[in-house]
Amino acid sequence: MGARAYPPSVFVLGTDRDIGKTVTSIGIIAKLLEPELGYRIDEIGYIKPVGQQTLTVVSGEGTTIQADKDAVLVTSLMGVQSHGYEQMSPVVWGDGATADYIDGATAGDPRTGRAAFMTRIRDAFDRVSTGKRIVIIEGTGQPGVGSVAGISNADVINMLRGMGVPVFVIMVTRGGIGSTIDQVFPYLMALDHLGTRVDGLIINGVFAAKMAKIRDYLTRYYAHAFTTLYGDRLQAQGIPAILGFVPAIADLRLPTMRLIAEHLARRKESDLEILAPEDFDDGACRFVRDIKVISLEFGYEPFLEPGDAVVVGVNANDAILTVLLHHERLVRRYGSGLAGLILSCKRVGGLLPQTRELIASGDLPVITVNYDTAGVVRRIRGMTVKIQPYDEAKKKLIVRAYQEHLTLWPELRGAT
Repeated sequence: MGARAYPPSVFVLGTDRDIGKTVTSIGIIAKLLEPELGYRIDEIGYIKPVGQQTLTVVSGEGTTIQADKDAVLVTSLMGVQSHGYEQMSPVVWGDGATADYIDGATAGDPRTGRAAFMTRIRDAFDRVSTGKRIVIIEGTGQPGVGSVAGISNADVINMLRGMGVPVFVIMVTRGGIGSTIDQVFPYLMALDHLGTRVDGLIINGVFAAKMAKIRDYLTRYYAHAFTTLYGDRLQAQGIPAILGFVPAIADLRLPTMRLIAEHLARRKESDLEILAPEDFDDGACRFVRDIKVISLEFGYEPFLEPGDAVVVGVNANDAILTVLLHHERLVRRYGSGLAGLILSCKRVGGLLPQTRELIASGDLPVITVNYDTAGVVRRIRGMTVKIQPYDEAKKKLIVRAYQEHLTLWPELRGAT
């Protein structure tokens, strides 16, 4: 029996954490779904071999396990068929894993633990890739993450290529000129030293005003200067193609009322209560563009704009009614109103029954919490906003950007 023929696979690594690897993975899947490339969603596999930040999910056997949060996000948001999160997230490098590995490695053979991890990744890839025409592989952190156990991004790429998997490696980095070259250089050289070839670069988060200049300088640098300066130092590495200059998508950093509610509810003392709408999960997914604090009963309406979330004391019934009416006026005038209303100082009480009834009858997302107004604002301003599996609006922004600005290799066009 001959060796198994694996589908082409795209490995996404980055020059730093939070550089856009997950967004890029989503964007690549969206690009593959374009008619000209000819893939269906059920033909695309996904795996994140080594994960760090986790969620509790249900495995294929019905038990709860820890799976990488990005694996959950990509598969849920894009509708990628799941083989069970234990396959899509085979190695989770959680708290204490580094110390545990070093303890075992220094007491015995370091290669034993490494081999166990690699076997888990290889077996998971076998399952995830079965029946697929292409697999997206998302790396973790920067290229060196996992090296403590010999399972860095380069180690995983080399293992997969050694299995006969045709792996196309993309390195994602931030948009700039000198800073981008400086970010890419040490990783490109280190990966080359390990025999790992990077096939393409994606320049992510490019400001529109600088797009033309950055495109011109980086294209010329990698086509001419880089080859002359470092070409004779490279063993595995050729000149990586620049696959795309993806513009910055500012709205990806905006929260929704649903995310704000989830964030505040994590602390028991918030005593968060959802007042409206009845289907809060679906009705609270508009972007919150700004947080506005109301301390007057009237006269502030000109300062409230569509997309604002308003914070007001729970016992300020007249101000609450004015906000609700202003929301309706904005909807009539602009087609969209406020993003939400947050009632602070819940324990003080004072929300009149008729005010509560009016809130419940409307479509404006409204929550109430124990925190005072300053506490609410501070906690929201301090949030780290990440894309969530329900963020359909952000998905559309990513899809549009990558379909327009990403060019994949011809070998992936209609690959079988």
